[in-house]
Amino acid sequence: MKESLWGQLTSSIKQVAEKPVIRQEFVVKASLEKTWALLNDMERFGLCIPGCKEVKKISETEVDWVIEAKILRTSRTIVARTQAIEIRPPVHASFQGEGELHERFNRYKMTLTGTTDLEPLSENETKMIFAGSVSASGAAGFLINKVASGQMQGLFQDFEKNIKAALEK
Repeated sequence: MKESLWGQLTSSIKQVAEKPVIRQEFVVKASLEKTWALLNDMERFGLCIPGCKEVKKISETEVDWVIEAKILRTSRTIVARTQAIEIRPPVHASFQGEGELHERFNRYKMTLTGTTDLEPLSENETKMIFAGSVSASGAAGFLINKVASGQMQGLFQDFEKNIKAALEK
């Protein structure tokens, strides 16, 4: 049976509105212990997130990340209350953050999630496997998600560069 026009439209919107997710892996020239120390420090790790301008510690497992997000040709600031939700030393950590993105006529709830797994390759090399997503809900959240999905690869390259700079000094 052929899908109705309405069914096709809602299916297309659902695909566009899904969270932009990226999963990548890379190798850093640092021991597992040194890599874990960065990953386990939400203040230092937060500053590796592309666009993160400031980190305010709330508790041992909770921080506010002040992130400047570039959407199309303009920048917006998001303050995301972020917390560690699962920690398995020294190989796994995941976080989730929520904040708001304000525009002149709209307000979007932003949700950030990330999971990082570490795998020692040698005494001074560690593989990082990162999966992250960003999603927006609100009047036109699906448009923000579409724009974000187009930017995820570039943001991940910046994230990798920032992690390596923090670890390979």
